Amino acid sequence: MLIRAALADVPDLWIPDVIASCSGETVLTMEYSPGERVDLYAKSHPQAMPRVVNTLVKLMLHSIFEEGLFHADPHPGNVFVLPDGRLSLLDFGNTGDLDEPMRESLTLLLEAVVKGDARAATEAYLEMAPASEKVNHVALLVDIKAVLYEIRRTNLEDISIGSAFEALLRAGSRNGVHKPGEFVLLTRAFAILESMIGLLAPGYNHMESFRDEISRLTAQHFSPERIKDKTTKLAREMERLVTEAPGDTRRVLRRFAEGNLGRLPGLEAVGRRFNRNLERLTGAIAFAALVIGGSMLLMTPMGGWHDTLGNTMIISGFVGIVIIYLRALRRDPDQR
Repeated sequence: MLIRAALADVPDLWIPDVIASCSGETVLTMEYSPGERVDLYAKSHPQAMPRVVNTLVKLMLHSIFEEGLFHADPHPGNVFVLPDGRLSLLDFGNTGDLDEPMRESLTLLLEAVVKGDARAATEAYLEMAPASEKVNHVALLVDIKAVLYEIRRTNLEDISIGSAFEALLRAGSRNGVHKPGEFVLLTRAFAILESMIGLLAPGYNHMESFRDEISRLTAQHFSPERIKDKTTKLAREMERLVTEAPGDTRRVLRRFAEGNLGRLPGLEAVGRRFNRNLERLTGAIAFAALVIGGSMLLMTPMGGWHDTLGNTMIISGFVGIVIIYLRALRRDPDQR
């Protein structure tokens, strides 16, 4: 089972294995869990509930943001407390799967919601939703501003992530945005989890746990290792585009020239100019990515090496763009 392997190293958690010989398309049979339903456990061990709630919150956010797999039906009947105090998750018939771009967009969405940045929240939400030409961007921005306003005027302990996500989904539906299937599943999972937390520990401010864990995940999102991996991936993609695009373009132009339209005078010159402009555009995109990445680091209030790296990336990006522009003026004086 993928989710069992993904969460194997999470402390205070045990997930029973699937018994394949007793499972099928409509039946999932798991190992016996010698625990007690978490809601029944809460009645006899109320003092343990803050620890249990913290574990549930960390488990949910870890599985979403770090593994991309999450339990989509975390109600009390699917959460047991073992005799040694660990939690046990059962019944993985309903799970969600978030790819890396979806997790990136979700991280940006949560950051925007926390900051009250409606424009950033709108852009992150649209990145998660299927593309549509019927989206009313202006009205969507207005509706999301209203959602964030209601969130910011609510006390921290009364905020519900599930309710906030549901409000975003309603705003999207009103303005032509197709509901992202995995985001709908995630919204449902948060609503069930928060309802269970309210049952287990009434009056407990679980949003503090959410905020602490999200802050940790945000810091990890901008860690040196992650930035290095993203930069390396971007560089490889840019290199592949630069090396492969000119050849692909020449092949397309050659086929075009040899088609029914016959040979066009100066076609090779047009192809060379197109290749040269494509290389410039590719370089400009790479340097613009540096500027954007540096700006994101500076917008994150972490200080220290984050600010130094952010400033360096922005300066390098602007210098690269200026160099490309000057080379374009020098090589193509006839087009100025």
